[in-house]
Amino acid sequence: MKVNVGFWIGCALLSIVVSGCNRYQVIPEQWANRVNKQLTYEQVKASPDATRGQIVVWGGEVLNAVRDNERTTIEVLEVPLNKDHIPLESRASSRGRFLVLDSRGEIIDPAIFKEGSKITVIGEVLGLRTETLDKAAYDFPVVAIRDMTMWDEHSRSNYPFAGYDEYYGYGYYGHRPYMFLEGAHVSGS
Repeated sequence: MKVNVGFWIGCALLSIVVSGCNRYQVIPEQWANRVNKQLTYEQVKASPDATRGQIVVWGGEVLNAVRDNERTTIEVLEVPLNKDHIPLESRASSRGRFLVLDSRGEIIDPAIFKEGSKITVIGEVLGLRTETLDKAAYDFPVVAIRDMTMWDEHSRSNYPFAGYDEYYGYGYYGHRPYMFLEGAHVSGS
């Protein structure tokens, strides 16, 4: 039986192209035009009333997650994002903390947020909330979740093409624990 080398090369190229179609998009299409990528953590903290209602993309490290009767609140150590919207590894680059609120009841159990896990949040700025932090008053910028990605440390570290595009092809290493769509609740997406 004669082996056609061109056929096998074509199959290999086709498999590479097809695997590139399996891409993870941190900012879903329905939010892409509404996100203000230039609005920084510092700007919101300095002018909470002027930035209220803006949609931001922030990320960082989960410090705590608590659920009460009305909502789940996630306390996040803000860490700058790389160009692919993945939180950087260094805590030293943090500019402070912020709170992420799920008032819609999408997050049923805050145990899905392990302390130290990385997340990227697309959220609506609600303003500031002053709470006690280490016996002192602290102003937390507050955002309402519109979408969120939880990053898997193991697969994130093994991703060979991180940093090349806004999308994630050739490997899946971010996931949405819930879909935060207007009026919809789809778990495990």
